[in-house]
Amino acid sequence: MEHITDINKKKYIDKCKEIVKSTIALENIELSDHELTILTEEIMDTSLMMGGDYSSENIRAVAVQYVRSNFLPRFLAAHRGG
Repeated sequence: MEHITDINKKKYIDKCKEIVKSTIALENIELSDHELTILTEEIMDTSLMMGGDYSSENIRAVAVQYVRSNFLPRFLAAHRGG
């Protein structure tokens, strides 16, 4: 798994952040740019671990799974200490 998280995401991060941001927009959860970056990187890693890539469809599908599984409040609690 370490080899997956070591992949340089810089080339794809901006496009993926926009996909994640638009996917979670209806959840009424405000994320700072830093939080959005961390969440997007986690989603990108998850996509790779599932055998996918950084395509729009894969990133959106994983982001939707994060929303449906109620992951976002747990993500915020972990990153905001609440």
